[in-house]
Amino acid sequence: MQLEERVQIPEGFEFDICRHYYGEKDIYEGFDVKALSDRIEEVLEKMENLQNKLEEYVQKMEKDKDQLEKSNISRLEFKSYLDDEVVQPLYAAHIALRQIRLPKPEDLEEYMDYDVGSYCKDDWNLAQKLMLHGCDPLPRRRCLTRASKLSLKPYPINESLWKIPDARNVRWNLYKCSAYDCLSSNNTNRGYTKCTGCFEMGKEMLKWVNKSVLPPSDFLITDVLAIKPGEIRIGIDYSVGTGSFAARMKEQNVTIISTALNLGAPFSETIALRGLLPLYVTPNQRLPFFENSMDLIHTTGLLDGWIDLLLLDFMLFDWDRVLRPGGLLWIDKFFCNRTDIDDYMYMFLQFRYKKHKWVVTPKSKDEVYLSALLEKPPRSL
Repeated sequence: MQLEERVQIPEGFEFDICRHYYGEKDIYEGFDVKALSDRIEEVLEKMENLQNKLEEYVQKMEKDKDQLEKSNISRLEFKSYLDDEVVQPLYAAHIALRQIRLPKPEDLEEYMDYDVGSYCKDDWNLAQKLMLHGCDPLPRRRCLTRASKLSLKPYPINESLWKIPDARNVRWNLYKCSAYDCLSSNNTNRGYTKCTGCFEMGKEMLKWVNKSVLPPSDFLITDVLAIKPGEIRIGIDYSVGTGSFAARMKEQNVTIISTALNLGAPFSETIALRGLLPLYVTPNQRLPFFENSMDLIHTTGLLDGWIDLLLLDFMLFDWDRVLRPGGLLWIDKFFCNRTDIDDYMYMFLQFRYKKHKWVVTPKSKDEVYLSALLEKPPRSL
């Protein structure tokens, strides 16, 4: 049975949202071949330029081999040549290739294979996989989402901010753990690696407020708000966590939206059960906010040295779009290899924001932390 017949999606309606990601004409029409071709052509051009450079260098060596035998090129000079003319172009081509990420057609077909009006299959992890591979936003569906069989009322707001939620309000069947106790930082089989201890409220309560235990790379919330007294009212926490930054800012009468993905643990559910606002988005997605609307963007635990520079560039430009003039960008304990710090520093400084705080501290022998508080300039017409 054809996918469109099973779900009865009208032509030109919700299914068109992701149709351009695929090339099977019998199922997905209107595939943007030109866009994909342009991306591939960009990578091929990078590789061709590199090949031409290397061929020219080999020909030059052959032509001047008598002189080369007499010359004494140092290892440092040869290393510099390899780095500038080979390694860096290959790295640029590698980044460009990694940006060409297409969901598998069968994944979207499975996601859209359901009975209209019935219960949805328990496939949120499949939906998240599609999102992470660029299918944003996902097509809407007409099926009913299941809730936990033992769902209870959440705790009152005066209790929920710093109390771990009742585990019975979470559907655990697609996680490695089946209770919050299992998500302890001491459990190496908990199912997630980021945000160690973020399900332990005792540890979370110490962040951003306790100066005696904070390293130099951590800033106090009160110190940050004092830079713009009365001006920080709404913002985004683009991080990996359970909403503790939003909870602390709520105590300061600041509304924070926390981005979240359920990468191995119920991050989104936990943020909501604490009485805070989770935004289910991926790093590839354009933020659903209007230009110049946010007072603050805070990020920690997400933008680390693993991230592609091109992807980071797109994210920073999108943050700049939604951050209002005079708004603050808080880079909280970004870490990377010492050898890469100059590249990342350029990425954060390219917008010419005013520096309020800028701290680089060692994380380990080969890694460093970067924390910064930057203010967006007016840029008026």
